[in-house]
Amino acid sequence: MLQLLQQYPVYAIVGFTEPFSSITHLLAAIVFLIMAIFLIRRGRGKLSRMIFLSIFSFACFFQFSMSGVYHLLDIGTARDILQRLDHAAIFTLIAGSFTSIHGILFTGIRRWGILLLVWSIAIGGIILKSIFFTAVPEWLSLSLYLGLGWIGLASAIMLYQQYGLRYVTPLVFSGVAYTTGAVLEFLRAPILVTGIIGPHELFHIAVIVGVFLHWRFTWHFADGSAQKDQKI
Repeated sequence: MLQLLQQYPVYAIVGFTEPFSSITHLLAAIVFLIMAIFLIRRGRGKLSRMIFLSIFSFACFFQFSMSGVYHLLDIGTARDILQRLDHAAIFTLIAGSFTSIHGILFTGIRRWGILLLVWSIAIGGIILKSIFFTAVPEWLSLSLYLGLGWIGLASAIMLYQQYGLRYVTPLVFSGVAYTTGAVLEFLRAPILVTGIIGPHELFHIAVIVGVFLHWRFTWHFADGSAQKDQKI
């Protein structure tokens, strides 16, 4: 991220080193915290369902809050620590997103097997990025994030076979949003407003869109309505 700042300087304001990135994700943290209350309440009636929804909700809040705080800090030790937490939160968000889907809509090995796989990779990624943060190249980080996230393609295919295309459309577009943001970040383009909105800021918007679409998808089955049909 420091390299990106050096290549494409961002105009700071008082209290915010990267204003757009910080403010958008801090606002998103507040919004998704409020939305979490409604999502978890919608899952009432079964404790396990509420736990799965709580994990997803926490992952969303953790991602946006860590990112928002990290991007407001100036270069220094505190920023370095928050940067690692920010990247750890990305893995947590991906794994948390799988948790709500596979915990509620799937059974047996398709529930616990996938969750074990995804959380194992996520924890491994967190450890790798925390210990060897400066040594891990950006292309490898993005590959880990996208590779882990697109394991969900198999989930989407199974859900499509069970519930149809319309049901999984928000989930598919969520993955497209994340991927688009990651590609723009890697390509370092475009710069819409010099010093204000560049590829990293667009990546932040893409993440917000991706999380919202996933939240919308989760809302549909959070009340246990999928139990009326055969689970996968």
